[in-house]
Amino acid sequence: MVRRMTKTEEGDLLSQNMPPRSDGDRSILLGVDVGTTNVKVLALTPDGEVVAQAKEHLSSPIVDGLRVEFDAEEWWTALIRALRKLGGTVLDRAEAICVGGQGPSLVLVDRQGKPVRRSIIWMDRRAVREAEELSKLVGKSVDPYVLEAKLLWLMRNEPEVLARASIVLNAYGFISYRLTGRATLGLIQDGYYPWWSTPYLNPAHLEAMGFPLNLLPDFLEIGKVIGNVSNEASRETGLPTDCLVVQGLTDFWHDIIGAGVVRKGRALDHGGTSQGFDLCWDSPIEDPEGRVMTTKHVVKGSWNISGIMSTTGAILRWFRDNLGAEEVERARQLGRDPYDLLCELASEAPPGSNGLIVLPYFAGERSPVWDPMARGVIFGITLNHRKSHLTRAILEATAYGLCHIKEIIEEIGGRVQELRSVGGQSKSDLWCQIKADVLNVPVLRLAVEATEPLGAAITAGVGSGHFRNLEEASDQVVKIAKTFHPDEEHHRAYRGYYEVYKRLYPALKDLFRAPYYA
Repeated sequence: MVRRMTKTEEGDLLSQNMPPRSDGDRSILLGVDVGTTNVKVLALTPDGEVVAQAKEHLSSPIVDGLRVEFDAEEWWTALIRALRKLGGTVLDRAEAICVGGQGPSLVLVDRQGKPVRRSIIWMDRRAVREAEELSKLVGKSVDPYVLEAKLLWLMRNEPEVLARASIVLNAYGFISYRLTGRATLGLIQDGYYPWWSTPYLNPAHLEAMGFPLNLLPDFLEIGKVIGNVSNEASRETGLPTDCLVVQGLTDFWHDIIGAGVVRKGRALDHGGTSQGFDLCWDSPIEDPEGRVMTTKHVVKGSWNISGIMSTTGAILRWFRDNLGAEEVERARQLGRDPYDLLCELASEAPPGSNGLIVLPYFAGERSPVWDPMARGVIFGITLNHRKSHLTRAILEATAYGLCHIKEIIEEIGGRVQELRSVGGQSKSDLWCQIKADVLNVPVLRLAVEATEPLGAAITAGVGSGHFRNLEEASDQVVKIAKTFHPDEEHHRAYRGYYEVYKRLYPALKDLFRAPYYA
């Protein structure tokens, strides 16, 4: 049964957020990331040692134009399999677990806690009209991917579905609910509900639009204790019933924590299916044009200046699936990752790909143009271009997009001293070096690749009292594996190509909306 916690119960649980321990015990802190392609789990000791990791692959989302959906039950079954891979020795020592993940991905459950429809995941952009109405309400540009827009779309287009729902959750909230029986949505800080922040939901906005607020769960600040693992969840997962479940957030916040982007001037490049750019800063700097976002940081007194791109790594996957059959087959024969072979292929082309430029708006775009109608472009192709040029141009497109966001942030007063790269893209030396050359800042690869579950495990440690706060915990746990320094000659070459990149969208924007095209 779905339930909310009473104030008395909540107070009892919050009292378990103890001062840092000094007993040197060997308990285990578990972090979970519910991603788009995998569910990952990581086991961390309180002294910062990663003792085990596991992941379970997820099936592909169901895509129909602007609509992108997924079966939420698969997240739960994948988590069970991933936890069992860690082994009983690890699970028996689990003192706390924190779950984060993709977002904003909407899950509606009934009174028995079962989803009433497939999850509308973060990539879904159907709620264009609702986003436009919310934009007028809040006085800022609102993208169709936010939870508010999705909920309003459901209210208007599937009222019978909404009538069967008992509570609104997101992807990681659904898993925490399954673990505890308590329904929650995470907050950066108590009472902080900007639309562009986790959980992309403001009760005041929904109330103004006529959405029933009784469907909203408890809102809980990151690092607070949700509850203990229930008896039923213990039987399914192998976790002990005295294991605390700690409130998590959207994966990009756990990336920030797990990458140590908790000090002024440090920036983060989340390089996966999509892309995120986050700068830790000591004051709120606003972009009057709304191209990038400013929100409070999970570190008290700091601010996060950010931009998010819709499809970057997804484009390389598209290339692999449609044009990379040779590399896929060769990788199978060699027992290697086809993405490694694609990056080797890209290294055969020179910086700038001989003038071939990709506009990476293959599923609309968020920062900095915020246009669901934007489309991808392969510009400047000639008979002299080869497969290697196109592959490299896809990698460079990600770097150009990051540079565009960085340039806007520095225009409004921020400054990027270093870029910490995480996600699948960070495994490629070439991709990291391209980013360093285009952005002209050092790019740092981290010792632990899986920063989302690492950040979640760190959060579990804060919630259970092993760490005093998130910033001290990150500084203690996070280590750097390799630094990529900019090549001045390459940076000079990239500047001209980057200027062309920036001019492509304004030149084509109206054509994306042409009746004969749309």
